[in-house]
Amino acid sequence: MPVRAWWGRRDARRLAAPDALLVCAACLLAPGAAAQWSGQLTVTNDARWRGRSISEGRPATTASLGYDDRSGLYGDVSATAAALPTGMALLSAGVDLGYALRLSGERVLDLGVTRREFRSSATVWGGSGYTELYAGLSGRSLSARLHLSPDYLRPGTTTLYATLDGVARPLPAWRLLAHGGMMRFLGAPGPYSSDRGQFDYSLGVARRLGRLDAQLLWTGGLPGKDFYRGRERSRQALTLAVSVGF
Repeated sequence: MPVRAWWGRRDARRLAAPDALLVCAACLLAPGAAAQWSGQLTVTNDARWRGRSISEGRPATTASLGYDDRSGLYGDVSATAAALPTGMALLSAGVDLGYALRLSGERVLDLGVTRREFRSSATVWGGSGYTELYAGLSGRSLSARLHLSPDYLRPGTTTLYATLDGVARPLPAWRLLAHGGMMRFLGAPGPYSSDRGQFDYSLGVARRLGRLDAQLLWTGGLPGKDFYRGRERSRQALTLAVSVGF
């Protein structure tokens, strides 16, 4: 299935950035000694989203800013941009709001909501996006999450997305990474998809170098292929990402 089909044009009543965005801004700007800010800048040879490229296989940059409160509340905003053949373009922007509850045995219960918007490129139709509610449980080596969306890339399209992520630490500063995701349409998949299920995965290695973190991943998904400006491309790709925190 062409990747272009994943982003159907939304009608004139499409959601703008939700009120949650305003709540997030209020939380981020609120004073308090119990808060911690963090930021990250990532450069990669290919911006990937659930096993698909949103940068047409071109280098991209993602900037994110997060806020964590000792109460467990947190917020995060991010944006991704890339230099496409038509010029520099904003590919996507998103916001996360959630609550993390520490349990026994280094486990963490995570509840929250995500809103993501996509801008137009050869592989993404502008004006599409989705809202998701999520719940997850994570430990030192494994984490699992369930995401429920009532408007996945198109109003009225409901999906359930489950993820499982694993990490192993064979040596100091080294990590082995694995990710698997499965999405299911709850109800009719809509005119932009003929498959009720979608899968994505990644396997790789990461190395910490001071404030820098480098990740080399083999990533992909099925079924279907990507299409960049009319040309069919495989959904599998080797990606290198370097991040710096501040």
